[in-house]
Amino acid sequence: MRALPLIPVLAALCCSLFSPSASARNGGLYLEFAPAYGFMLTDEVVVDFDQEGGGLAQSSFSPGLKLGLNLFGWAGAEAQFAGHFWGVGRDPGGGGYVGGVFRMTPLEIFTYILPEDLRLPSLVPAGEVNWKNRPFDLGVSIGGGYTIIGEDYAYQGAYFQWGVDFKYFITPNFALGIDLPFRHTMYDPFRYTDYEDARGLCTDGGKAVIGGIEVPPSPGTQGFGIPASDIDQCDGPAPEALFFAPALTISGVFDFGI
Repeated sequence: MRALPLIPVLAALCCSLFSPSASARNGGLYLEFAPAYGFMLTDEVVVDFDQEGGGLAQSSFSPGLKLGLNLFGWAGAEAQFAGHFWGVGRDPGGGGYVGGVFRMTPLEIFTYILPEDLRLPSLVPAGEVNWKNRPFDLGVSIGGGYTIIGEDYAYQGAYFQWGVDFKYFITPNFALGIDLPFRHTMYDPFRYTDYEDARGLCTDGGKAVIGGIEVPPSPGTQGFGIPASDIDQCDGPAPEALFFAPALTISGVFDFGI
């Protein structure tokens, strides 16, 4: 007999846990696909024997995939994987970025600042919601990881990333948005001429050198140079680049309500 009053209580609890309004911007896992066009801004990262256009790394299509965890709607961590591809045919070029960021969602602070009677329009649930359950969010991120890029020549090293993103929640579990990541590359001061045999040349910015003497780009340099294990002999500056890849984002959100 005493168990009967528990039924409406459990029903109300289930409704609160699984209702659309309860699952908006709390905390949980999200998976995000981010097709982008990446702008490779450099005059030093030479990857091609062909000197038309300087043989530099190209701006091109750059798809990305992200897996993140957000806690309490405030901040979280995000793993990121992105490609960078150009060209067709026998010797296409490209690169990749593997890393992670710490992502903050600062709009949550307004939950404690704005008046409680402030209401915002919403699609799901239809009607009006409070600021906590707003249908949009803003993210600010910072992090880094490992990158490699190449074609006839190749480079590898670390990168530092910062950026901002905006999401609009079509439903509490599905969002579309815009991501604006800036990746500052920190390549080793070494240009691979034969990546399989781990041989290459030291760099002096955009130049390739051996013993301080510049080596002109040509097909004859492939397979030539010092072993990559002797990279400590390279004391010149590494090639610099900025990779800016604005993306449209498609996110699936698995809200834990935390």
